[in-house]
Amino acid sequence: MFAGKKSAQIREILISESAWEEMTCLFAPSLGIIVAAIAGLFSSGIVSDTVKTNSAKSLTINYERFGRRETETRMQLAFPVKTEGTYTLSVTSESSEAYDPGSVWPQPDAMFSHGNSLYFVYHNLKKTDNFSVLLFTTPSRAGKWNSVIRVNNEPEITLWQFIYP
Repeated sequence: MFAGKKSAQIREILISESAWEEMTCLFAPSLGIIVAAIAGLFSSGIVSDTVKTNSAKSLTINYERFGRRETETRMQLAFPVKTEGTYTLSVTSESSEAYDPGSVWPQPDAMFSHGNSLYFVYHNLKKTDNFSVLLFTTPSRAGKWNSVIRVNNEPEITLWQFIYP
């Protein structure tokens, strides 16, 4: 009887040590996921928020590098209006099915698409150091997507976004 009690205690100790090892093995990855989420690896945050400027410094884009499928993302495009007139902003993606366009502010005077490109036309812009456009899109497919953005015939900016399922 005493031997049976002893073996039950040993079994209980081994089980609790095994459970402790499992808990510690699972704790580190869980903590890593939490830290990555806070840093913005899965959406808006230090890792995800990105600012890019073209070579001529005539276009600056602030966007989220990481996003989630079916969750709206925000992109801010800013450029100087050096001369009054018409400015055309073009956004070209690898696939026309990668994103669903959403709100654009301020609303363009004209908007059209051709192939995998969307064009936003602003007529009669007045001279200013910084004209800003907010573009909201909803990723419809997961994966890594490249886009090319340009204003008029100025140098383009190529950017990528990774969309989680």
